[in-house]
Amino acid sequence: MATERFVFVRWAAPAIRAGGQADATEEPGEPGEKARARSWRTPGPVLQGLIAFVVYLVGMVVGLAQPLLPHLDVPYVQQGQVDANFYVWGMGWWPYAITHGLNPLYSHQIWAPGGVNLAWVTTTPTVSLLMWPVTATAGAVASLNLTLILAPPASAWAAFILCRRLTGKFWPALLAGAVFGFCDYEISHEASGQPNLTVTLLLPLIAYLVLRWWDGSLSRRAFLIWTSLALAAEFYTFLEAFADLTLIAPLALVIGYLVAARDGRPKVARLAVDSAVAYVGGLVLAAPYLYFALRDVPKSFHQPSTAYWVDLVGVVVPRGPEQLFTPQGLEPNRLLGMSGLAGVAGYDRTPTIYVGVPLLVLLVLVAVFHWSNRLVRLLVPLYVVIFLLALGPKLVIDDKVVATLPWGYIWSLPLLDSAESQRLMDFGQLVLALLMAIWLAHVTASKLALAARWGLAGLSLLAIFANLPTFASVVTPKVTWKQADPALPVSDEIPAFFTQGLYRQYLQPGENVVVLSQRGNAMLLFQAATGFYFNVAGGFINASLNPGANACPTLPPVQDGVPCQVQALSSLPPSVGPQRVAAFKSYIKKDHIGAIIVERAWAEQWMYAAGKNGIDLKHTTVGGVEIFQVPKNGK
Repeated sequence: MATERFVFVRWAAPAIRAGGQADATEEPGEPGEKARARSWRTPGPVLQGLIAFVVYLVGMVVGLAQPLLPHLDVPYVQQGQVDANFYVWGMGWWPYAITHGLNPLYSHQIWAPGGVNLAWVTTTPTVSLLMWPVTATAGAVASLNLTLILAPPASAWAAFILCRRLTGKFWPALLAGAVFGFCDYEISHEASGQPNLTVTLLLPLIAYLVLRWWDGSLSRRAFLIWTSLALAAEFYTFLEAFADLTLIAPLALVIGYLVAARDGRPKVARLAVDSAVAYVGGLVLAAPYLYFALRDVPKSFHQPSTAYWVDLVGVVVPRGPEQLFTPQGLEPNRLLGMSGLAGVAGYDRTPTIYVGVPLLVLLVLVAVFHWSNRLVRLLVPLYVVIFLLALGPKLVIDDKVVATLPWGYIWSLPLLDSAESQRLMDFGQLVLALLMAIWLAHVTASKLALAARWGLAGLSLLAIFANLPTFASVVTPKVTWKQADPALPVSDEIPAFFTQGLYRQYLQPGENVVVLSQRGNAMLLFQAATGFYFNVAGGFINASLNPGANACPTLPPVQDGVPCQVQALSSLPPSVGPQRVAAFKSYIKKDHIGAIIVERAWAEQWMYAAGKNGIDLKHTTVGGVEIFQVPKNGK
């Protein structure tokens, strides 16, 4: 029985040629091809993969990552926000916990003395363990910076491997890989320092394993083993992406079954069975984590918000200059600049969803011209389904809720009610990459048609690249607060108090410390920089999961993981506030706080309140910080 193949082209004749196209009028084995084979030996798939990765890496370093390179051990990325320094902490936490025989899913080192459950927190254990050698030799900050530099090229490479397998051609796969690895979703999260959202190479690699199963080059046993490992690795990298994959994969199989020829449907059914077995295998490998997580399931991770849904305007309108964080202006902080589109640019609500008009046009043209191809009949409807789901429970256009979507109820289901539907756009971007590879791999004798195809693909990439933020937009701190001492320059560098070991002269190992700074998650950054020498009372992990979020119901919400009893001093008038002073004194005594450390260059005036207002703790200025030490007798 003939087998229905989803593969567009199995292995085309020589892959690396001008334009990456096989000759439309010459069959393999003809004299012209034989002569070329003698003069130019095409690199094999492994070497092609290496070449592609080098190309992507060079593009990343030259185009986007140069601001990180002078000093990888400096926390340059988004120091005014909490996420980047949380992941610095995660890079150090997993190696520290394992080498010290601690449960890595529960930490007493943050939110001391009680600690916090980390099972529902995105600490990216796979990335942390993979980068362990770098952390051990250069520190957790260097690990995060290196991860951010490598993540897009690695994701692009994985998509290249998939597209190269699909089409057999180098150049179409090279461009398609860039569509996935360097999409706005990926790079915008890069600029926020979020490796859980940028280490996405497992998604195309899982699709690659499916493709190998389909064309028979991978045995059933190998498929089950490798896919189980890949699914488990995705689970440990980012649980929400694993859940999204759980939603999308069955839909892809259903669409595949519907578009398959009658004699190909049994094969799709066998693929569904093997995929389910591999999925169970992945869950078995994730069982230790799952067991600990399911013992304490939070009610919700965040409240539903239109900020987590797809706004149709943001799909086609590029971001505006208000997204940038440095005074240099619009153009220097984009890979290709958007000055020519400045008049229409300006969408900044959720810039991670931007796709661009040219790539959407390419999607339509592939559907029109290649609908007879069953793979296209799988991918185009799959993209439409992903896009509709990514819209969320309601249709949003230009920041206005227009209508409730009929399928929106699924985002009210358990766990999905806390998911961000817009993150499905990354799956959609992979589908678009595959469609671009098919579009470019099409063999045509018309030079004009060939030029049009490559021109549209190039324009699609230009529209994406022109809108990408570079790290130049986030490495220069933006002072949005009133400095206690404006004469002190605000710097990304960690104060000498922590980098030069001065803390050992003032703190005992394991001492509970509060850190105050306008730097995002400064206490977690400094703790990781000292190798977890001291415990911190606080630390931002998630707005809904911070243990101290509801400790002071009469006070404003906790900011940046600072204990509310300490944050309450920020609203303390000079001559009143005895209740808050009393609450602060009670807190530092009950929770055995040994010191309060203020990062001077990043400090507001209220952060020095522990030295006055009747609190009057002894304090010392040293190594870029002010340290207030609590007497050991607690008085």
